[in-house]
Amino acid sequence: MKKRELWDYDRPNKASGHSLGSRLIRFFLLSGCFIASATLIISLFFYFYPAQAIRSARAVQDFARQLAEAVNLTEEPPVQSSSMPLSLQQSPAVVMTAAVSAADAAPAVIAAAKTVPPPAETPSPAAEPEIPLITFSSAQGDISSIGQSSEETFLNNDYLVMLDSAMGPMLYYNQGDSRWSDYLYGGTDPMSQYGCGPTVAAMLINAFTEHAVIPPNLADWAAINGFHSPRNGSRHGIIPGTLSAYGLQVESAAGADYDTAAGLLRSGHVLVALMGRGTFSNDGHFIIITNLLENGNVHIADCYNFENTKMEWDLNLLLSELKHSSDDGSPLWAVSYP
Repeated sequence: MKKRELWDYDRPNKASGHSLGSRLIRFFLLSGCFIASATLIISLFFYFYPAQAIRSARAVQDFARQLAEAVNLTEEPPVQSSSMPLSLQQSPAVVMTAAVSAADAAPAVIAAAKTVPPPAETPSPAAEPEIPLITFSSAQGDISSIGQSSEETFLNNDYLVMLDSAMGPMLYYNQGDSRWSDYLYGGTDPMSQYGCGPTVAAMLINAFTEHAVIPPNLADWAAINGFHSPRNGSRHGIIPGTLSAYGLQVESAAGADYDTAAGLLRSGHVLVALMGRGTFSNDGHFIIITNLLENGNVHIADCYNFENTKMEWDLNLLLSELKHSSDDGSPLWAVSYP
């Protein structure tokens, strides 16, 4: 019987003709190619679809956290259960003590975790600083200035003023406020130019729900949930999408005439209007029609130009200048408490 050489033991399957060493080398080469390909695919996904990538990463992070809690690998106390919809659990609503502190703490809010639920208890009003009501002018507003402004509008602007509305007092937000004017909506578009949608939504949500939010919070929420339109601002669905997700009732008032719109304002609604000209383009500009005056005019909240907010406006003129669109209930929505 022929003596078996040492290297023969490296060939358990002689028919294959490959030694154990060569098979290991092939295995590592194939594994390296697979890892490199997967890394390239993931990198391209993050580059071309940042919002979806962020959502996927958060889902993986939440799954890992839940798995760790299930096997008692974490000492963190369990998070109090919340009855908020899933869309709110993904929103950037942050625990704040009051609307004023939310605005003053803008950088900290933006850097905070995006899934923290709102506070369970409302702080005592006595702890909040007094915010002055806006001083209105009797001047009649000119439709040509809606969404338009000189360069001076965004100089030295930290706004802290309350507006009266058909639903109650509302803290005014301006997209050019120096605390967030340079914040990038969707990671690409400055709030000062493209942030009218999130700013309008933040005003209403902050004032009429339990969630203390500022415009960058709603910009993040809108981007994650598909309402950001790069270099165009916001998709029209941002109004019903954000407001209904945060608990407000939103109904389309498209096609409303003066009597219908005035009746909605008298019955405790505010109106979100999509005007036919945008901040710097013709893509549109969101404003809030806050209340009806005794003389038949209205007040508005223009988040781009504070001077427009202080004037009276002809409701018929505003309705005639609405953008010609019909998607997602545009160009006019009636907002109320649920």
